[in-house]
Amino acid sequence: MKKDSIPKKILMSIGEKSKDLLEVGFEIVFDYPEIMKGFSLYRDDRLRPPMINKGILNLRKNGYLKMKKIQNKRRLYLTSKGRVEIIKNILQQKKEKELKWDEKWRAVIFDVPEVSRRDRDFLRRELLWIGFKELQKSVWIYPYEIEKELKALLELWKADFAGDIRFLAIENMDDRDLREYFNLA
Repeated sequence: MKKDSIPKKILMSIGEKSKDLLEVGFEIVFDYPEIMKGFSLYRDDRLRPPMINKGILNLRKNGYLKMKKIQNKRRLYLTSKGRVEIIKNILQQKKEKELKWDEKWRAVIFDVPEVSRRDRDFLRRELLWIGFKELQKSVWIYPYEIEKELKALLELWKADFAGDIRFLAIENMDDRDLREYFNLA
């Protein structure tokens, strides 16, 4: 999805309105015509309804939203694919922001069996994309709090993830090299 496309902006707007509900247990639903009211996707300019309609159609066509008619009302449901995209956007925004470091390290450690090599490789790729640094093959570290988003992503990507994944918050360790790596010196 292109960075400044209308569908991307619609998903980002949905994400901002439902940030605390991105856990898998919640279903995110919008009444269809009402979703367009108050959509301010550009700074001071509001998108015209035809552009929003086109963006929503694109999101439905690509599997980010699905529409159901319930009691004569059209409702939009955010799909797992839509949630993944929103969470990735949240993580991308966190990566791009200059976050204030609280002097705690966040570590992800995992033990994924050899028979699930694809899952393990997938997890490593995603941790690398987020910005984690690999300390050892199954120990990754990051300076900022993103456990909630990462857990939600893992549940959405692979509900039957084979293996054990643990999240740690580390307050005290020799970290000169890590401070340098993450430009926290």
